[in-house]
Amino acid sequence: MTDAFQVSERRSVPPAEAFSLLGNELRVSILLELGDAKEGSQPRPLPFEELRRRCDVSDSGRFNYHLQELLGVFVKEKDEGYGLLYPGVILYQAIKADSFTDRTTVEPFPADAGCAECDGRLEATYRNSMLVVRCPDCGALAFKYHLPPGAIRSNDPDAVLWAANVYARRDLMTVAGDVCPTCASEMYHDVVPDDEKSSELEQAMPGPAVVHHCSYCKNFFCTDLPEVLTYHRDVLPFVAANAPDLLTDPLWTVDACDPDDIAVAERDPLRVTVPVEAGDDRLDVTVDRSLAVLDTERA
Repeated sequence: MTDAFQVSERRSVPPAEAFSLLGNELRVSILLELGDAKEGSQPRPLPFEELRRRCDVSDSGRFNYHLQELLGVFVKEKDEGYGLLYPGVILYQAIKADSFTDRTTVEPFPADAGCAECDGRLEATYRNSMLVVRCPDCGALAFKYHLPPGAIRSNDPDAVLWAANVYARRDLMTVAGDVCPTCASEMYHDVVPDDEKSSELEQAMPGPAVVHHCSYCKNFFCTDLPEVLTYHRDVLPFVAANAPDLLTDPLWTVDACDPDDIAVAERDPLRVTVPVEAGDDRLDVTVDRSLAVLDTERA
C-alpha cells in the first residue's frame, strides 16, 4: 500500500458562513461576471474597475466591500485581476445550469424503443430533474435517473434521451471504480436482493439493486446490479470485447442479463451470481454485499 501523503493545509469554511455570503444580489452578480469573463474559450481574470463596470455599480467602496467578502471562499485575487476559486466555479455552473431554479416538466414523449415486458412502446417523461422511461401499457420501468435541466433546453427528444444515457453511464463508470461522482471521495456499495428491497427500492428495476453512498458528501443513489457490473474492472474487458453495445446503447434498450437468471447463492454472508451475457459468451460474476467481485467464470 502506498504511504499516505502529507497535507500541508486543511481549512474548512462553515457551510452557514459560506452560503450566507450569497444572500446579496451584488455578490451573485460578481460570481456570474467572473464566470462569464472569457478570452476566446478560456477564462480570464478581471481587473477591479472592469469587474465593477460589468456589475454596473458606481460606488467603488460599496463594491469593494462585497468583493472582499467573497475572497478566499469563492473568489481569488491575482496580479491580473480577480477570478473564481473552484467552489466559485461549481456555484457558477450550478446557477447557469438552472440547477437551483428550474422546475421544467415535460409530458410523455416517445423513447424510440420497445418494452421488454410487452409489445408496447416506451415513453419518457421529465419532472423534478428526473428522466423516467416507462411503458405506458404495462407500467414496466425501463430507466430512471436524475438529469440536469440544461439537457432539456434543446427541446430535441433525441438529444435529451442521448444526454440521459451518457450522463448515467458516466456515473456508472465512476461508481464502479468506487469514486463518488459528486465529490470524488470513496463510494461504498450495498447489494440488496430483490426480496430485501424497501418500498422505495421496489419502484426500481426488477432484480437485485445496488445502493451507492458516499460517507463524505452523502451522495446516495441506486442502480440495478448488472448495469453497474458491466463497468467493474474485472468485467469491463469481457464486455468491451464481446458486446460493446452494452457500454454505448441507451440503457433502456440493453440488458446484460435477465434479472430472473441472477442467483442468490448464499445469504450470510451474501453471495450473488450474475450471468453477464455478451454476444454468444457468458461470464458468471459472483459478488458480495459490498459489490466486491469474488469470482468470475466463463460459461
